[in-house]
Amino acid sequence: MTQGSLMRLEELRSGFRGTDQYIDFLAKEETIRRILEMKEEKDVLILGHNYMEPLIYQISGEGERGDSLALSKYAAKARNPIILFDGVRFMAETAKILNPEKKVLIADLEAGCSLADPFGAKDVLEYRTRYPEAPVVTYINSYAEVKAESDYCCTSANALDVVKHAASESGSERVVFLPDSFMGENLQKELVKEGSNIDLIYPGKKDNKFGSCIVHEKISAVDIRVIRRQFNLPKGGNDTAVLVHWECKPEVLDVADMYGSTSEMIRYVSSHPELKRVYLGTECEMSANLANEFPQVEFIRSCMVHCPHMRKITLDKILYSLENEVYEVNVPEQIRVKALGAIERMIAI
Repeated sequence: MTQGSLMRLEELRSGFRGTDQYIDFLAKEETIRRILEMKEEKDVLILGHNYMEPLIYQISGEGERGDSLALSKYAAKARNPIILFDGVRFMAETAKILNPEKKVLIADLEAGCSLADPFGAKDVLEYRTRYPEAPVVTYINSYAEVKAESDYCCTSANALDVVKHAASESGSERVVFLPDSFMGENLQKELVKEGSNIDLIYPGKKDNKFGSCIVHEKISAVDIRVIRRQFNLPKGGNDTAVLVHWECKPEVLDVADMYGSTSEMIRYVSSHPELKRVYLGTECEMSANLANEFPQVEFIRSCMVHCPHMRKITLDKILYSLENEVYEVNVPEQIRVKALGAIERMIAI
């Protein structure tokens, strides 16, 4: 084992000691050791999404983990010959679009997305036909063929800015946002609140289509009210907060203290040192990861909402993928070039 991977293993052991995951770490220590060896031996950039379980999330170091926007930017700057994406397939596709000359791997090609899987290029073209004057902004939770037919890509961290930029650049007060219906509705409410005249077209607003995240659609306003009472989290409390994701239902955002992307939630916790108790209305592993990062904060663990696609990524699968350099993600060049334009326009904003 090299000195670098040995030091990283010791850092992980020290970081997990005293946490809920320490026993799991000890049980998987040999697998983690081999992953770290492979990472250094093959010069692999391992990108870890915020929704990965802690043992996987921490394999990626600083500047290698985050939300979709952060990971897109890390991938764009990558110099490593191999990128392994610990997330779902559309994220690995984005890395490949940005790095066509690199080998991009994912530990399980079946790690899909409830938003991306049912939505294809033909759906984008249908909206373009119905609204020919409107620029199309596609959420990053989509596959390459969808991005290729879009004007802009966006993430939950920059969606509002991208929508306003698209409207301004096109001179149109109508923008198509795909494929998340709840997020589209939430963005429209935010635009109205800001006094904007932008008419955001999203699935379900003027048709019978619908798109949602199977994790965030399960979180209800009733759940939030019950959690507030049960764990003494008053709205607007000085040392407590309920933070929820843009993909939740509009009524859930109404009863939260803050809503945003996962990176914005992290920044909120970091910038409010007075916080003692926090509930995160998003994928459960996020709370586990932040509990390790902010040990002074109690993250309410009343969460049973896990993403079945994210959970397909395991340590054993990661090791197998690294050892054999398998489950490579490829994007046809014609699609890649068109999708790259939408992603680059997003990153440039």
